Amino acid sequence: MLPSGPHKERLLELVHEVCAYIGNQPFDDVLGQSLNSRFGAGTPGYEEMTQLLKRGVEEKWVAYVEIEGPDYRRGRIAEPTPETAGLSVESGLLANVKGQYHCHTRGEINMIIPSEAGANFCGTGAGWRVFAPMTEHFPTVVGRALMMFFLPGGEIEYRTPPSA
Repeated sequence: MLPSGPHKERLLELVHEVCAYIGNQPFDDVLGQSLNSRFGAGTPGYEEMTQLLKRGVEEKWVAYVEIEGPDYRRGRIAEPTPETAGLSVESGLLANVKGQYHCHTRGEINMIIPSEAGANFCGTGAGWRVFAPMTEHFPTVVGRALMMFFLPGGEIEYRTPPSA
């Protein structure tokens, strides 16, 4: 069973709205642009989700698992269900981290919440970033950022990075 807290249910209501919007759309730049238009930084939904995720960190149901010290934390918020359009909903709290190399076998969607000026995830600041299926990378955060990420079927494949 996943951890919970007094503010999790409201976050899940907003997440279900985002997931319904994502639906069966392809994971591509067009989806990224539309997520930023509808739910991006400065919109009421983004601002409310940001506040709820911060409370979730305090209540220990967001980014509750230490991966590589206190500056690299993750935690699942929701399992893939029909209400999440089959997406798992994950969270991360990272500071100046080059994370574990992986492949997005079916794609990945990230909501990025910088905690300080100039913070970004793979070059993207506040808002949404979509990775197409079969893309690979080191998830890299410059500065400190809180994140929520969505994975079709919860699928992610950790791999050995290619040789330089």
